[in-house]
Amino acid sequence: MKKSAERYLVKDSGFIMDLATGHSFTANATGLVIFRALMDGASATEAVQRVCREFTVDAETAQRDVDEFIQELRVFRLHED
Repeated sequence: MKKSAERYLVKDSGFIMDLATGHSFTANATGLVIFRALMDGASATEAVQRVCREFTVDAETAQRDVDEFIQELRVFRLHED
């Protein structure tokens, strides 16, 4: 994730707030793992690996979830390439 991790308030419930803009959203458990991975500086590939480990899903399913979540973050201007 290109923006500073300190910019976000992230709760275990899935609540995520951009402290710079005040915008907030709620992510499900998968989205939360992906968001935290990106905040840690992980690549999309590394985020896929984390999802596979956390939820015991196949790489194809995890890749689809990561791609969809990153696209949503782009729509809300929370992720930049």
